[in-house]
Formats: sequence, structure tokens, C-alpha cells
Amino acid sequence: MAQNMKALVLHGPKDLRLEEVPRPEAGPGSVVVQVLAAPLWDYLAEVIDGTRQYPLAFPLIFGTCCVGRITQVGPDVKALQPGSLVFCDYIVRLRDAPEERIVLGYHGGQTPLEQKLSSEYWKDGCFAEFARFPTENVHQLDEKALEQNGISPYQMSELAALIPAMGAVNSIGITAGETVLVVPATGYFSSSAIVAALAVGATVVAGSRSKDKLDALVAHFGDDGKRIRPVVLTGDVYADCAALRAATPGGKGADAYIDYSPPMAAGTTHIEAGLLALKRHGRCCFAGVIIDNVPIPYAVVMAQCLTIKGQFAQERDDTARAVRLIEAGNLTLRKDIIAQHPLEEHAEALKLAAESGGWKKLVLFAPK
Repeated sequence: MAQNMKALVLHGPKDLRLEEVPRPEAGPGSVVVQVLAAPLWDYLAEVIDGTRQYPLAFPLIFGTCCVGRITQVGPDVKALQPGSLVFCDYIVRLRDAPEERIVLGYHGGQTPLEQKLSSEYWKDGCFAEFARFPTENVHQLDEKALEQNGISPYQMSELAALIPAMGAVNSIGITAGETVLVVPATGYFSSSAIVAALAVGATVVAGSRSKDKLDALVAHFGDDGKRIRPVVLTGDVYADCAALRAATPGGKGADAYIDYSPPMAAGTTHIEAGLLALKRHGRCCFAGVIIDNVPIPYAVVMAQCLTIKGQFAQERDDTARAVRLIEAGNLTLRKDIIAQHPLEEHAEALKLAAESGGWKKLVLFAPK
């Protein structure tokens, strides 16, 4: 007889319910985990209430990624075993067409194949007591290494923000000794781009219009803050370009620029300033969520031989690299867990996550 579990089921905009539903079963190429901790992004409430109109096949169990313990493996799964502590990534790809991908339990994709994938077997996310993931999304964690570094399983939930940032860093080949612009720098994901860039040995020039936020961010990084050069932006393209360049070695410009602009940033000037502050052959990664068009200094991009690359989330290797860096002690987790809520307190948890957006705070569901 199938066992039941508690889960947060989204039936439509503004209709999130805690329900008893059947516990998932592990089929070929999949595992089931008991969810220990599932992070809440600060804008999840906007997806639930329909403000962000993401394609979703209702009803579905909401939620993206988690840290958990494997309870069941599929018949063809041999390396992953029950009892293992794992991090489960949220980008699910169609195995016979890997260019097609969805965000599990959160965004059902754009193409017919993606929407078919998200409306059938890979429909449900992890805001539940148990969740099913494809084996390629499951990363085994070295509990001994984490313990030696003083890292709890709950802290590994920060990977939710770190892995897309690692995807941005890897997509434009940032290496040790380079100087990277992160503008804006104090958001949930952009601050993780700073963490990822520092972990691979780069120096960061961090830009924001808020001096107070920049000062607090640099202080929060402790000794690593010495490799962060804060720049307060004014909104004037050329003044900001000059300030960003002045913060780079010898004032020669940055090697790379990572942009995590939010949706409302289309009319701002920092993207143009960031591109102008790159040295010749510089690289830029657009990893934010601006929907509208933005101005690009075409002649400068051409004359300076700049590369602009888009990066949606992360590849499997990006997640694996982030895990290895954490376990080796080369990447320091930076977000503070301010609350661990049971599923029953979902309204309070979503409200707190929305109010706590930014670089420092992390809110979790802890169903167990």
C-alpha cells in the first residue's frame, strides 16, 4: 500500500495548500529523498500569486531544490544508496534532448517538449516531506568533510543561489588572478556570484547604489573582504565607468563582468557602465532576469573585442564544482539561516523570505 506524505500543492495562482498526497516512488534513473531542508528564494511568493506568470501545470507540488537523504533508488541506480546525504539540483533536462530543460516544481519551460516534461513525470518539486529527482540531479555530499569544515546539512541549502552563480563564473572562464565586476552586487544571486568568483581566486569589484549595503557586505566577508573593492554607483554611465575602472589593477579595466540584474532594472545605466569598464577582450555574462531590451554600446563591444554570453542557471558540472570547493574548504558559505519552518508555516515562511531578500539571509523549509 502506498504511503502518504505532507506536501505544499499549488492548485493555481494564490492557491497553495498543505495536503496529504501519495509519497513518490523511485523509477528507473531516479531516487527518492527525505527532504531535510529546502530553501525559499525571496520572490517565490510572486510566482505563487501569479505576479510572475511562469508556465506551470496545475496542480503540482511546489519547490525547487533541497538537501536530503536518499530513501529509495530506482532499479538501475547503483552508485547512489539509501542513507546518503545529497544535494538535489533543480534544472531537469530531457534525457533524449538535453537542450530542453525545466526548473523542477517552479517553471514548466517554454517549448512543447519542455511543457510535456513538466506536466507529466517531472511535475512535482520538493516542498514536501519526500521528493523524487533524476539521478543526474543528485550530488552526494561528503559528510565527514562538511563536519570538518563546520558545515551543517542545512547550510548546504545555500547551493540554491551558489550553483547558478558558479554557472555564470564558469561560462566565461573566470580564473585565479582575474578581476571581475559584479554589478549589481547586493542581491540574493549577485552576492553569490561574488562568493563563486572569490572561490576560484578572482578579485571582485562590487557595484551598488547603496554605500551602506556595500560596507555591510564587505564586512560580512571577513578576511575575504580584502579582495572585494566596493564602488558606489551614481547612475551616470561615464562617472560609474570611471569609478569601476579605477577600482581595477592599474585602472586598466576588468577581465570579466557578471550581471544579475532583476526584472525592474531594464532602464538603469549600470549595464552600459559595466561593459565600458571592461578591458580589451573582456567577457560579460548576462545571468539576470531583465525581460525588456537594454542599451548596448555596440561600437565599444566591436572595437574592444568584447564577448557577451547569456547563461541560464547552471550545468551539472557547475553544481559538482561548487560542492567540491565547499568540501575542500575553498568556498565559504556566506548566508545566515534566519528561520527553519515546517511546511505548516508556509505563509509565514514565504512572507519572511520576501522581506529578507538580499545577500545575507536564508529562509528554509525543514519538513522533518
